[in-house]
Amino acid sequence: MAERDTARALVYAAENQWSAALDRGGVIDFFGSKLTLPQQKQFETIEDMQNYCNGVMVNQHVMSRYPSAGSVVVRARAGQRMAHYESASKTIAIPLSGTAGEPSWACRESVLLHELTHHLLFSSADPAAIAIAIHGSAFTTSMCWLV
Repeated sequence: MAERDTARALVYAAENQWSAALDRGGVIDFFGSKLTLPQQKQFETIEDMQNYCNGVMVNQHVMSRYPSAGSVVVRARAGQRMAHYESASKTIAIPLSGTAGEPSWACRESVLLHELTHHLLFSSADPAAIAIAIHGSAFTTSMCWLV
């Protein structure tokens, strides 16, 4: 029986807040400390997203922590509701169409980092990490590290 993904809503809520802050960029007050956030990268093409993912995957820190991860493929997917990771083919599927002529919400850095985190965990040599690679503590820890 598959493990329930009980933390998914919490992870998505936190990511939505983080992504919105990155969309604005600039200086924020974080519990009394001033932080300067860069603006989130937004992508227009699958090729742009693939190049970004390639850059992340050849980063020496990523390669050192996840030596068995290897490359990932980015492809377009039908619909506009979800991006997802396909572990069997090491593929990130991104919806390219938005609503009412708007660009897709998924063509942004935060979404790619989320899906890359799935890739890193599913590619891990640690069976325990693979078993909980959905949105549990291994996922959130790896996502925070990657960001």
